[in-house]
Amino acid sequence: MLDTAEIRAALAAVPETPALVFSQAELSDSARRIRAATDDAGVSLLYAMKPCTLSWVMEELAAHVTGFTASSPFEIRLARQVLGDSRKVHYYGVAVAEHEFAEIGRSCDYISFNSIGQLERYGPETPDLTSPGLRLNPGISFVSDERYDPCRRHSKLGAPIERIIAAEHGSHDISAVAQGLLMHTNCESDDLLDLFATASAVDDRLGLLLDRMDWVNLGGGYTFGSATDFAPLNDASALLRSDREIEIFIEPGAAFVADAGFIVSTVLDVFDSGGVDVAVLDTSVNHMPEVFEYQYEPDVLDYAPDGSHRYILAGRSCLAGDVLGDYRFEEPLTPGSRVAILGMGAYTQPKAHTFNGINLPDAYAMLESGELTLLQSTSYGDFAARNGASQVAVS
Repeated sequence: MLDTAEIRAALAAVPETPALVFSQAELSDSARRIRAATDDAGVSLLYAMKPCTLSWVMEELAAHVTGFTASSPFEIRLARQVLGDSRKVHYYGVAVAEHEFAEIGRSCDYISFNSIGQLERYGPETPDLTSPGLRLNPGISFVSDERYDPCRRHSKLGAPIERIIAAEHGSHDISAVAQGLLMHTNCESDDLLDLFATASAVDDRLGLLLDRMDWVNLGGGYTFGSATDFAPLNDASALLRSDREIEIFIEPGAAFVADAGFIVSTVLDVFDSGGVDVAVLDTSVNHMPEVFEYQYEPDVLDYAPDGSHRYILAGRSCLAGDVLGDYRFEEPLTPGSRVAILGMGAYTQPKAHTFNGINLPDAYAMLESGELTLLQSTSYGDFAARNGASQVAVS
């Protein structure tokens, strides 16, 4: 759990806002907790890079994992830059482009293809030192919101298990090419019983294929929180390894980083709108797109449900829906007040954008020593380059 005193220290120390701050202590605590659980289950731990690709964050996590999972050639290059050749890089993408395959093949240790067609097309061309696999879709849904359900109707994610069974009974021998299977069936779940249910279904229906595999990747989608019951992970691992010489991987992403990051923002203006005060911040849903996508109210430091001061916290873009939510505080907000928006470590940095030309937040690390270190900063030059313009002096 992120220390409140650490957040308050960052509120005072950040020189300019908005800023995305990562806590070294919280990153380390999360990584140690997850690693202890996976070690106990005999499962090899990976970090799925997609929620945060800041190199400092990845360097901090590298000491706790056996490798990274990348989803594009750029992520692969970054993974190799951080890890070197000492640890493993896994790759999974929804589709491999022909011009990308050579780089993916020579740079990764494991590749999970998304369909039988892609496996048959590219699997035989995979270098000898790279292990090809197939993502399967067990057809078991645990996520109520279809936007985030890997096993939704007509899903694009993985080969349907019925298709794999039919191929095995027909003229296709999946194991002639694939050496492993990837299964990922959840999103932000704290219930590892779902993982055990997935493993049980796959073992029941594809047991003979599993017998011929070298590895299984259980995917991600689990929070690995401090209150999580890890027994089902142990049971899933034991089930899949029963009478098999097989390596098992798991690749959480947000579980490592979500609680370690928070945004520090400054109130720019406060005004009455229909009887409720609106506090306009110098941040925006630009910087935390999932607040808008999910339509949820993020946690904010010092929120008091019965507080006497009520505000609509709003972002500074011209999007009418650029609103964080309705909050109450014990103390009033005024222009210049600083606000900390919590739980922003996942899917904030890689998804943030510059709608309205609003600059991205600077990124900082709050070290365990108490020192605040700048990790990344962008400027007009970056905005101009992205828009195909050269940077020129503007008076």
